[in-house]
Amino acid sequence: MDTPQTILIRPSSIRAAINLFAIFVAMYFSELASFSLSIDEEVAAFRTDSSIWIAQGRWGAYLIERFLIPNPVMPFLAPAIFGVGCVAAYLLVMDAIDKHQLSIAEYACFAIFCAFPTWFFIVEFYSNIAAVGIGMAASALAIWLINKIGIPAAGSRFLVAVAAGGFAISIYQSFAPAILVLGIAVGVLQARAGIERSLSKDLIRVGALVGGSAIFYAVGNAIFKSFTSKRSEYFESLFQPGFFFQHPVVVTGRVLEAMGGALGLDSGTYGVILWAVPLLLILGGWTLFKESSRTTLLLLAAALVCLFIPFGVHVLAAGIMPVRSLVGLPIAVWLFVYLAVTSSNAGISIVSAILLGVVIFQIQVIQNYRQASSYLVDKHDTLLAAAIYDRLAAMRGFDTKRTYALTVFGGRPFATNYPRPPSSTVGYSFFEWDGGNAWRIAYYMKLLGYSNLNGPTEQQVDQTIVRLSTMPVWPAPGSLEIEDGIALIRLGETPSSANRQALARVANR
Repeated sequence: MDTPQTILIRPSSIRAAINLFAIFVAMYFSELASFSLSIDEEVAAFRTDSSIWIAQGRWGAYLIERFLIPNPVMPFLAPAIFGVGCVAAYLLVMDAIDKHQLSIAEYACFAIFCAFPTWFFIVEFYSNIAAVGIGMAASALAIWLINKIGIPAAGSRFLVAVAAGGFAISIYQSFAPAILVLGIAVGVLQARAGIERSLSKDLIRVGALVGGSAIFYAVGNAIFKSFTSKRSEYFESLFQPGFFFQHPVVVTGRVLEAMGGALGLDSGTYGVILWAVPLLLILGGWTLFKESSRTTLLLLAAALVCLFIPFGVHVLAAGIMPVRSLVGLPIAVWLFVYLAVTSSNAGISIVSAILLGVVIFQIQVIQNYRQASSYLVDKHDTLLAAAIYDRLAAMRGFDTKRTYALTVFGGRPFATNYPRPPSSTVGYSFFEWDGGNAWRIAYYMKLLGYSNLNGPTEQQVDQTIVRLSTMPVWPAPGSLEIEDGIALIRLGETPSSANRQALARVANR
């Protein structure tokens, strides 16, 4: 049995890592070769206090941003680190199931492991993705450690595994179900390969790892939160466990709908239907049923459970969670695809290889749709920002040395014929998000170099809201004004939620 040092220096592992990273580059080439900002990154680019991650319970992300990548909003490097994390995780998984020389099929399946479309919903955020790659590698390391029986000091090894798993969860809480899925997947593949182990004991060990990692995470979370009073209203609003007991049918329906969308059964989630994915799931399940020489039903049940585990958090969140939270789903789908493509039945393996090629092609279609939408909205926002500033600069009394607060009424939507998934920010303009958010727009324009603009105070909003509500809509003449050091612009007809609140405050005075 290999020692930890052996796996690090084995020449075949180095070659495999290079090949796998090349596959990652092929799947994410458009992401690696561009720099398209997503909503929230205009704020992250100016952030000097990374304790916002602690408020969200993500103290591992805080440590990474605080000490490793102070400003993660950058091209190439952030998604490249994610790729390195995926490669490291895949090699650890392959080693755990005693696959030291990767076949063509195993290389091909890596495309699902690292680029199943749910990943795209988190890859779009530069501020998250590098840390998520590190979390992916830490998760796989935890599973690898508890599976290497031949390594001495099992007790201390388990503690290291718990620390690695806990750190992964501290980067993104969705790694908790992902570690469970990964552990079950490795156990299923080991049993299928005939490795002499007890599947039931392996599952108990994985459960203990997840439980220990959760405790490690919770202790760290309590420690880090004791140093800050910040709270995340958005993060706290997601969890509504009582809603399930009040409306179990509604939550169940929402979870099933989310599963169908995430597995590509409709075009609402990704913009295309991934019709080959359910076929691969069926072929993978059939392969496992036919090839397993022992505990057939237990293996199949464990594999099927992997498809449901990533949606467990949905039950605690009234059935609604962003697609980016499904970190464990690519692993679960990869398990079934891997089973199908490596089937001992030649007919199944050939059909599965063809279907895998179809899925990879469809993933590229999804990726390129997103890239086209990002490119066009970036052009739109850049030109709109320039037009706004040009008109502002042409106004009488404008002083380039003075900083102006920006108040906004309504938003200006970006119209495109490319898919704009509802759980994503891709294809949405900085000038339309939140119905027109003055702080977001000001931050975005400052990123472009229009440095003498800033967001408004509540007093400045209330001072200008009535006038804003009567101005013509951009780009009509009079849709932009300067008043007492405040730049007013009406971008849309419909008031945002913040606009309505300001109008209500003024009306109540």
